Amino acid sequence: METDKLMAAINNQEVAKKEQVPIEWRPCVTGEEENFTKALEQNPINKSTIDELKQVLKLVMIKVGIRANNLPNDVEKGVLIEHIINNYGNHTPMEIKLAFDMAISGKLDDLDKKGNVIDLDINCYENFSCLYFSKIMSSYRRWARQTHNQLKKDYPKMIAEKFTLDDEEKAEWMMEWKQKDSIILELIPLVFYEWMEEKRLIKLSAKEKWQYTERATALIKAELFNETQLVKTNNDAYIAYNKFCNMEKEGFSGENKGRIVNRAKRLIIYDYLKGIIE
Repeated sequence: METDKLMAAINNQEVAKKEQVPIEWRPCVTGEEENFTKALEQNPINKSTIDELKQVLKLVMIKVGIRANNLPNDVEKGVLIEHIINNYGNHTPMEIKLAFDMAISGKLDDLDKKGNVIDLDINCYENFSCLYFSKIMSSYRRWARQTHNQLKKDYPKMIAEKFTLDDEEKAEWMMEWKQKDSIILELIPLVFYEWMEEKRLIKLSAKEKWQYTERATALIKAELFNETQLVKTNNDAYIAYNKFCNMEKEGFSGENKGRIVNRAKRLIIYDYLKGIIE
């Protein structure tokens, strides 16, 4: 069993395989509750990079059916991102994905003016506005509060310290990712990296880590350049690309530095999950 192999690696492959102990928080009633606990393990939006938020927003926009020619322009996108950070900054990027997945699946409700529960209208009418985003997140928040209180009541240990997982639970979670047919790089939980280093599951030299940093830098630079080619009059894209190029010569800082570091970590996790590095 792959989970057993991973746990053996954690213990330097010296501990004999033993019967798996049932995980205390696993008896969640629904898959959404389990995804909810995992979503809370991520860094909140106000501690993530803008790139991480943009990637999730792009994903949910595609899911709700926004066509390419109706995607928010740079000004609208900036207003939307500011709105999200100011009003939903304590949520995680994965919570946004969960909220929209549940809305699309008809698993979230809305309230009318009298407080009666009604079906949630998820049609954005090709206008992914701040108001539309808030409508979905308000429904998600009602569900999340109710779910959190129920889980806290039924599984107090699971709720303690914001759903902190033990080693075996993290190993199982990583195995779930390892067995995915397709892994979206930007959604890989960064908590995997710190845990892998702590347990010495990866043993990379300083030179190898620098190579991952260079790969991350090259990928992000290419993405920024591609954005300048999509719309020739996109001044914001040119400004972002030129700023990145200047920092490449003078040294990275702020948002770009965080973006590179997080991308490098996710590249390492990705290669580990795919068996490219051990």
